[in-house]
Amino acid sequence: AEHAALTEGTNIDISGLSYEILKEKRAVQWPYKKIEGKRQKAKGDSENFGTPRLFEDHKFFTSDKKANIHSFSDENNSEELTPEHPLILTTGRIRDQWHTMSKTGKVNKLNQHIRESFLEINPADAAKRKINNNDVIEIFNQRGNVRVKAKFSEDIKPGLVFLPMHWGKILNSDLNRANNLTNNLVDPKSKEPDFKFSAVQVHLYKKAKQKIIVVGAGAGACGFVKSYRSLNTEDDIEIFSREKFPFYNRVLLPDYISGVLPWHNLIKMSDDEEIDYRIKLHRGVTIEKIDKENKTVTDSNGVTHFYDVLLLATGSRAFMLKDVPLLKGIFTMRSRTDADDFKNHVDAAKGKVVIVGGGLLGIELAASLVQVGVKVTIIQRISRLMDRQLDPLGSQLLHEELISKGIEIFYNDEIDRLLGEKNISGVRLKSGLLIHCHAMVIAIGTVPNIELAKEAGIECKRGVMVDEYLRTGEKDIFAIGEIAEFKGFLYGITAAAEQQAEIVARFLCGDISKYYSGSLLMNILKMHGTDLCSLGVAEIPNNDPTYEEIIFLDRAKRYYKKCIVHNDKLVGAILIGDKSEFLEYKDLIENKLELSEKRMQLLRSGKTAEPIIGKLVCSCNNVGEGNLVSKIKDGCKDHLQLCQLTGAGMGCGSCRPEIKAILDNYVNVQKKKIYAK
Repeated sequence: AEHAALTEGTNIDISGLSYEILKEKRAVQWPYKKIEGKRQKAKGDSENFGTPRLFEDHKFFTSDKKANIHSFSDENNSEELTPEHPLILTTGRIRDQWHTMSKTGKVNKLNQHIRESFLEINPADAAKRKINNNDVIEIFNQRGNVRVKAKFSEDIKPGLVFLPMHWGKILNSDLNRANNLTNNLVDPKSKEPDFKFSAVQVHLYKKAKQKIIVVGAGAGACGFVKSYRSLNTEDDIEIFSREKFPFYNRVLLPDYISGVLPWHNLIKMSDDEEIDYRIKLHRGVTIEKIDKENKTVTDSNGVTHFYDVLLLATGSRAFMLKDVPLLKGIFTMRSRTDADDFKNHVDAAKGKVVIVGGGLLGIELAASLVQVGVKVTIIQRISRLMDRQLDPLGSQLLHEELISKGIEIFYNDEIDRLLGEKNISGVRLKSGLLIHCHAMVIAIGTVPNIELAKEAGIECKRGVMVDEYLRTGEKDIFAIGEIAEFKGFLYGITAAAEQQAEIVARFLCGDISKYYSGSLLMNILKMHGTDLCSLGVAEIPNNDPTYEEIIFLDRAKRYYKKCIVHNDKLVGAILIGDKSEFLEYKDLIENKLELSEKRMQLLRSGKTAEPIIGKLVCSCNNVGEGNLVSKIKDGCKDHLQLCQLTGAGMGCGSCRPEIKAILDNYVNVQKKKIYAK
C-alpha cells in the first residue's frame, strides 16, 4: 500500500491498485491509476486489467515524447584488470531472492532453492587455480575479500566470475558480502553503481595446519572425523576414548543384548577406517585436565598433549537412583561393558527383569528381552509411557501394544526398597507391591558429563554453553552432542550430535555459511513388529489456540496419525502403526516449509510403505538390503543419495555404516566383473 501511494503522479503510477484488486484479478498491467468514483478503464481493456500495453500511442516519457537513442563510447571506464586481479567480478540476483532477503529470505520455500552463497566460475579458470567444485575459496581485491564455495558453470565465460548480492552478514561475519569487493564508481547519467565490473582474484582457501584433540568417541566424535576428513586430510586428529570399544551405536544395545544384532553391526568406524581417516586413537584413556591458557590437556596416564583446537564430545552417563546398595544384578545401559555384564547375568530361567523407567531405552530393552523369553516388568513413576515424546492417546496405544507382548507395567509408582543379600532378589514399590526379580535396569534418563569443562573454567549451565558454530566461550574449544547446551536446550539424540559435528568441521575449514539453529527432536521406537515415531511437538503447548491438530485414528488396529500445524507450518507429528510419511514430515518440519495446499494431503497422501526386501537394515524406516540393492542397480552410487532415495539412515542414522558397506560391496563386485571380462 505504501509503495502504491508513492507512485501516484509518476510514470509508473499504480496508486489505484489494492490487495482486493490483486486477489480478484491475480495480475494487472501497470500503470494502474487511481480514478475517483470509478475503476480505471483503458483503451481496449474491457476487463479493467490496467494498461494493456505501454507506448501503443508511440509517445514516450521523454521531453519531446519521442524515443531517443543515446550513443556511448566503446571505452570501458570501469577499473582495469591487472595481473594481480585478472578476473571480472559481476554481481546480481538469483532466482527466488530479491534485495537483501529482508522479505524473501523469510519464506522458507524460497530458501530451498539455494541456501548458501557461492561463486560461479568457469571450470577452466578453476583448473588454473587447482580449485575443485564445492571447494571453499577466497575472492579478493584491494577493497576486501569474500569467502564462499566454488560452483562450476560452463554458462559463465572464462575470465568472468559471478557472486550473488543477497547475502550480507552471517552471525556478524561479512565474509559472504559481495559489497566487500564492489567499487564506488557511479555512472554520471544513470547514477547506476558499477556493481557489474570489479577486478578480482580467486584462490583456494588454505588454513594453517592444526592439531585437533577430540575428547570422547561416540556418535558426535565419529561424525566429526568423517565430516572433517572429507574437507581436510592434512591436520592431525587425536581422539581420547574412555572405552576400549569406541565408535559404536549405543541406540542399538537392546538388539545386541537380545542377539538380534551381532557386535559388528553396532560399529560406526572400523579399524581399517581408523587408518584411512588417519586418526590417533587412545583407547581406554581419559582426559583429566584442560589448561586453556597453554592449550594443553593432561590424560589419565599423566601425559600432557598440546592442541590448536579442542573438541569436547564427552557424552552423558546414566542418571542413578539414590542410595542404591552394592548388589549384583543392578545395571544401567550406557556402554558395551554394561550390555556384556547384563547378558552374562540375565537368564530367562532365573526369573524376571525389572526395568525402572518407561522411556525409549526402557521400552526397547523390555521388547528385546521378551523376544528371547525373559519376563519383564516396567516401573514408571508417572501415569504414562514416553510422556515427552507422545501425547496421552499415543501413550495409551503404546501401553496396549506392550501388554499384548506380555510386558507388565506399573504406573505412578517408584522403588522403595531393594531386596537381596549379595544379589538382587526383588523390589518393593512405594505402593507396597513386592516384585521378585533377579536383575534390575535403571533407565530413568542421563546426566551430561560436563565436569571436565567446568573445572577448566568453561561456561556451563545444564550443559556446556555453545554458540551457532558450537564454540564455547573459548574460541578454540568446541562442544557437541549430549553436553552441548544451545540457547537453553540440550539435544540428546544421535542425529543432533552428527549435525553439530558437521558444522564444526565446516567452520574449522573456513566455511561460515552453515551454522547451527537447533535440531528436530525425533524419537523412533525400535521394536520389532511395531511402527512408532514422533517428530517435533507432540502436544499443543499450553492449549494455544493458534495451533491446530489434524488426526486420523483407528483404535482397534492401533493406527494413529496426528499432525500439529502452526502458522501454516507442520511443527509436530506422531505416527503409530505406519511410518510411511516419516521422511516427508521430517523434511517439512526441519525446513519449516509453508504447507499451503499441502495441508489437505497431510493425512490423505495414500502412501503405502514399500515392502521390506531381504534382511532388515534400517528399522527406523523399514528398509531391507534388497531395497538398497535395487536402487544401486538403478544407478545410485552415492552413499547420501542412496539414503535419501530409500529412507534408510535418515532416522537415527545408526545403519549408515552398514548401508555404505552394502554399497561399496556391490560396486566392488561390479568392478571385478568388468575386470574379469
